[in-house]
Parts: sequence; structure tokens; C-alpha cells
Amino acid sequence: MPSLPHRRRNQQPQQEAPDQAVLYTLLQQTPPEHTPLRPVVLRSVAEQRRVALQHYLLRTWVDDTLAHTERLLLLVLLLLPLLWWLAIQGYDWLQAAYLHQPPVTAALAASLEDTALVPVDTSAPPAPALTTPADNATAPAPLQGAEPSLPFVAPATADAPDYIAPRPAVVPHTPVDPRPQRLVIASIGVDTPVIEVFVQDGVWQVADYAAGYHHGSALPGEIGNTVLAGHAGLRGAVFRNLSRVQVGDEVQVAAGGWRFVYRVRVLRSVWPTQVEVMHPTPTPVLTLITCTAWDTQRFIVIADLVDTRPA
Repeated sequence: MPSLPHRRRNQQPQQEAPDQAVLYTLLQQTPPEHTPLRPVVLRSVAEQRRVALQHYLLRTWVDDTLAHTERLLLLVLLLLPLLWWLAIQGYDWLQAAYLHQPPVTAALAASLEDTALVPVDTSAPPAPALTTPADNATAPAPLQGAEPSLPFVAPATADAPDYIAPRPAVVPHTPVDPRPQRLVIASIGVDTPVIEVFVQDGVWQVADYAAGYHHGSALPGEIGNTVLAGHAGLRGAVFRNLSRVQVGDEVQVAAGGWRFVYRVRVLRSVWPTQVEVMHPTPTPVLTLITCTAWDTQRFIVIADLVDTRPA
């Protein structure tokens, strides 16, 4: 066994000897005179890059434009959530914190300005003027050049009879507005004012930061269909949780100094063209409408009147 490494060491020079002999032979030979030599060329880095990539497509101004456009679109996509929050949620927060006031429509303000007066009893004859010759004699004379004044009327005393018949006082009376003014759904935490909305350009308006009472629909408590609609995702989103309402929940509507209590009977989704949900009904019914399924459908809540109590 000890003799094996010794043999390998002795065999290694014998294997390398032929290779070294060939190398020495090649180094000693002179190259033939007719062999052409390639010239040495010095190029810049840009020129060398161009020569090396001349068989490939190079980057042009079109590629640069597309790259900048791609970065811009990526930046816009990243900023979209922030812009959405500022345009919708931020405005809602600002409206609720600093700018929110009870909404009053022009029609409601005009109706409140129309006041009725209590009729005055005019059956009693007018009272005679309490004038006497002596009183007229002691009355102060008008100034020269001034317009003639009215006859002096002596004030009534305790001894003098009172000829003035008692009349009822004229008291302004503000009529009670029978339209819905507030909507409360305790089961989903809704407590919002109600304002009247109208058809504009063939489409029903939707109230901001309130529920909208459809003009012309039945008044609360009356036979017919009382229609209220509201936003579900912006401008207050008063009906954002309307889909959580359960059959049997109570819905209260304040109007005309009364509180009308409805009980939910039907929950369903319809297409925007199914306007029959707003048609009149033979019984007092309340219909709540909001958008659903990314504004492709309408979520409908139908409730029946079960109680009426003073507000």
C-alpha cells in the first residue's frame, strides 16, 4: 500500500511531458508572412454598445413615451383611493362637522311663509269718537303752515264709559306641514331629516344628507303609497344599511305633529325600470328605495301603517 502514492508521483511528469513539448514547438515556430493581422480600433462606450447591439432593436422616443405614460397611469391608480376619499368621504365628514344645517327646501320655506289670520268679529258697530267741545277748545292749535291735524281725542278715564267693544286679538297662525319631516329606523340606526324632491329631466332627484320624499306620493297616514328614497354610498348615505332591515322591523315617520309607525312587510330588489313599486296602493303604505348591486338595481322596503301617535 505505501508504494501507490510514490508510483503516482512518478507517473505525473511522464503525462505532462508531451503537452509541454507541443507548447514549446508552437512557440518556436515563426508565423507565416501572408497571415493578415486585424487592426486595433479604439471606440467609445456608446459606439461600442451601438456596434454590439446593431443587430437588435434599440430604444427610441416611442419607447420613452410609453414608459412615461405607464408611470403616470400607475401614479393615477395609486392616487385614486385618496381622490375618492377626498371627493366623497372627506366632503361628507366636512359637511357633518362644520357645514351641516337642517335642510329646508324652497317649497317648504314658501309654505311656512303663508300664514293665516284668525278672522276678526266685525258684527259690533264701530265705537264713537270720544270728543267734546270743551276738549276741542283745549286742544293745541296746529302750527302755521302745517297740515291740519285730526280732532283731539280725550283719553278714556275710569269714570268715562268704555264704548269700545271687545274684539278678539289678531294672532298669526302657522299651518302644520303634513309632509314627512323625519325618518327613524331604530333597528339599523337611521335618524335622518326628510326633504321633498321632484322629477328633474325625467329622473327623480335624490336628497343629499337626508331622505327624499317623492313629491305627489301619499302623505303619511293617508291611503296610498308614501315613497322615500336616499343614497346608499355617497352624500350622507342615509340608507347605507337599509339592506339590513328585517321583516317586522318598525319604521317611524314624523309629519304634521304626529308620528306614524309602519311595520316592514316586504324586502326585495328590482330593476330601475320597475317603477310600479311607486304606484298608489289601496292601503297606507311606506316604500323606501335605495340603490344596490353597484347602482344596477334598486333595493325596496315596503312597510304597512300600524299605529299613529302624537309626536
